[in-house]
Amino acid sequence: MEELYSETYLKAKPSQKRLMARIGLIILCFVLVYVDLFILGSTAGLFFVVVADCFIIYFLPSKDIAYEYVFVDGQIDFDCIIKGNKRKHKKRTDLEKIDLIAPEGAPSLNQFQNLPLLDFSSGNRDDKHFIAISRTDSGQERIKFTPDEKLIENMKFKGRSKIQC
Repeated sequence: MEELYSETYLKAKPSQKRLMARIGLIILCFVLVYVDLFILGSTAGLFFVVVADCFIIYFLPSKDIAYEYVFVDGQIDFDCIIKGNKRKHKKRTDLEKIDLIAPEGAPSLNQFQNLPLLDFSSGNRDDKHFIAISRTDSGQERIKFTPDEKLIENMKFKGRSKIQC
């Protein structure tokens, strides 16, 4: 039997939390310089402020985020790709551990609203997002993602009764 395989790559809009952290850290850089120069009046402390600002800028959360979903014969991997070159594995689940996959806002998802949500979606309002209800060792969780047609078809082939479109 032929192995089912699908790979979906999509650019994501940065989350509100990530944007706020980025803006807050940039403001902190300016505040440190202002406090040192105008309040403390210390030019010697300026060296430490510059080092701290360089450190903050180096670790700024990136706005360039993408997600990749890899579906291989019933197993789905969710990876985050930062700045196009740094990959972070976020989640791996089997279709066997998924109870339901439905479009966001579907009535069948109403009973699961209080479950924790992992958001691996594009973040764009115009895209069609899906929610997967997955069983874990600690209970259940919701996984929000933005699959393409090939991924949906492969999931339907492997577990038709779990997929609602």
